[in-house]
Amino acid sequence: YSSGEYWLVKSDTIWIQARYLPTKFTNGLAVTKILAIGGPVLKGNKLLIAPTFATWNSARVLAGFPSHFEQPDLVHLDYDSAGALVDTALDASKKHIVHAHIFDGSPEGIMVQVNRWLATKGEEYINAKITMHSRPGQDGHCGNFNGQAADDDRLAVRDRVGKTGVPQDQLLFASKTPITVADRPDINDCPTATLEAAKADCKATFGGESPKMSCLLDYCFAGKDVAVAQ
Repeated sequence: YSSGEYWLVKSDTIWIQARYLPTKFTNGLAVTKILAIGGPVLKGNKLLIAPTFATWNSARVLAGFPSHFEQPDLVHLDYDSAGALVDTALDASKKHIVHAHIFDGSPEGIMVQVNRWLATKGEEYINAKITMHSRPGQDGHCGNFNGQAADDDRLAVRDRVGKTGVPQDQLLFASKTPITVADRPDINDCPTATLEAAKADCKATFGGESPKMSCLLDYCFAGKDVAVAQ
């Protein structure tokens, strides 16, 4: 829910990180802005996918729509309107989808689908879906794939992979978003069930496409009555 670069998939062979930033429509809540993919499976190469660009080792690829890009035995990219939405609540008539097939030695490979949302200039964002086999030592915001859903809870993952984002020496991005640890409640520390109730009640009370951050914080740490008071 907060800004920064975080692990989606951290493993011995494949590294996938995301940069989260807010838009003016999300009331301070962060959305996914860029996906970065690297690790031994890509043999030192690096792929970045954002709403308005994609790069392979900093060189622009997928410049047209539709378009394709391939590095033999490493990755194949298609950019088109084919495929289902990651977030089915969004407009299917505006599909711009990047399909990344990463060759990892398995018959299926690693599949990454990135839906680009481009309607408002400057406020673009992405949704992503990752399909892969589990890896030894895997962890991150996508979970550890050990078959126990309880330890993939947001708070449990934060306890394992950290609360201040990917360390600088492991970062796939060129720069790191500063993570300020303030002396005040952090929305990321709100229990999952409480936060889900907060999102529903804050939207019902104040309207808008996204709940107000101030309402969520009050709901989580001061209680519902304080949060929804007019």
